[in-house]
Amino acid sequence: MKKERKEQQKRINVRDVYVFYPMNFDDVQYSIDALMQGTPLIVSFTKVDEKNTQRFLDFLSGAIYALKGGVRQLGQRDFLFRPDGVEVVFG
Repeated sequence: MKKERKEQQKRINVRDVYVFYPMNFDDVQYSIDALMQGTPLIVSFTKVDEKNTQRFLDFLSGAIYALKGGVRQLGQRDFLFRPDGVEVVFG
């Protein structure tokens, strides 16, 4: 019961989810800034080649690990990154 209360207290309400279409690896900083501010981020790699997509994913995965968040693949080239304390419910 204590664990359940602790998890409920950690939840926060988020109004915005950023959808980000990076053009090249230089755009990675914008996504990290959004995550650090507590904003969930959907990243679509449809405009980035495979090499930069992998670099971007590696960098974002490290950042989300450091922020104690999570990642979920939504489609072949679309990912949801969420910071700690943000719950995303799919209905």
